[in-house]
Amino acid sequence: MKTDFKARIGTGFTLIELLVVIGIIAILASLITPALNRAKLASRNAVCKSNLRQLGLALHMYVMETGVFPHTVDANAATTWYTAIAPHYGSNYNIMTCPTFKGEWPIEKAITWVLGNAYHRSPSTPGRVAGVSYGYNGFGVGSANATTWTANLGLGVQVNPGEIAPAVSESAVKSTADMIAIADSMPQPGFTNIFPFLLSISSVPSPERHNGGANVAFADGHVITLLSKQLVEPTEPNRRRWNVDNEPHWEVKF
Repeated sequence: MKTDFKARIGTGFTLIELLVVIGIIAILASLITPALNRAKLASRNAVCKSNLRQLGLALHMYVMETGVFPHTVDANAATTWYTAIAPHYGSNYNIMTCPTFKGEWPIEKAITWVLGNAYHRSPSTPGRVAGVSYGYNGFGVGSANATTWTANLGLGVQVNPGEIAPAVSESAVKSTADMIAIADSMPQPGFTNIFPFLLSISSVPSPERHNGGANVAFADGHVITLLSKQLVEPTEPNRRRWNVDNEPHWEVKF
């Protein structure tokens, strides 16, 4: 009996050996965790880009059917750009939801209509955000401030109740391959906790969304990822891709 007991003791781990094993496991975990996080971010980014490709395709089909781009919001028809093209993506609003967007309200509840105008619901408590995942380039660089929203440089302005505004025709877009159409939503100027369905070149997309990047769908349907700051930098090439005439429009300041 004594011999068997000693044999069992001799085959067990010592405390030092156990600590070495735990240390090795901790090192391996520290090496694997960043890789897993990168894989998770890449997966979410891929889903977002897929959403934008489908939205871009739906926008293209809408334009092919009507000959014009939708307005950012049309109060007379009670539509936003994404509800106007919804029949072309099967009205599946999951496509309008980026997995990295932390908005409090689902897309169906994010917008409310009051006296014919569309408004974003505010967050219910401080620290939360509201709005939608994707914005539309309705005003071009005219989105820089309220005084230039009538510049008609984007794909479709806001139409208020009783107003009439011409829609942007397909032929009016000088370079569809270099025209921003839809992208990750940006904070509303003056309300950093609300991400509207309208893009604003005077804002910067949340850097947390895609590790400092922003996904962008162009008017021809292709999708790329840009650094968030690149999307709003005041360089000539960037200013051009915000505008239907592909001109920089230096007269608009931001």
